Amino acid sequence: MDTETKGTIARLPGRWCWVMVLLLVLLTGVVTARMSGVKQGMVVTFHNSSQVVIESVQLDFGSADTQSRIQAFRIPPGDERQLLLNHEPGMGFNVAVHYRGGKEQTFCALHGDDRSDPVIYLQP
Repeated sequence: MDTETKGTIARLPGRWCWVMVLLLVLLTGVVTARMSGVKQGMVVTFHNSSQVVIESVQLDFGSADTQSRIQAFRIPPGDERQLLLNHEPGMGFNVAVHYRGGKEQTFCALHGDDRSDPVIYLQP
């Protein structure tokens, strides 16, 4: 009877190891799927092509159901900032750029442009 008990105890850690390996494989699959999933919306890159610091860039966009506003701060000359918008390409959005020294620039960007990862070069 001692032999059966010892055999059962010896097999128990092996089963737990297989359960842990299975859970680890499942968790790895979930993490990989989330990281490699298809991105929705757009990734817009704002490049400061000027010699002046951009104090802020404000984006306003939406649809019939929602309105959103994103604001990015301090983009040095020659640098760029990527912003992820939960917005369909081609719909366009309003941009307000505030440069150091008080100069401002407003425009509607990417209306009718279906790219999902455009670059917008900013210069006063």
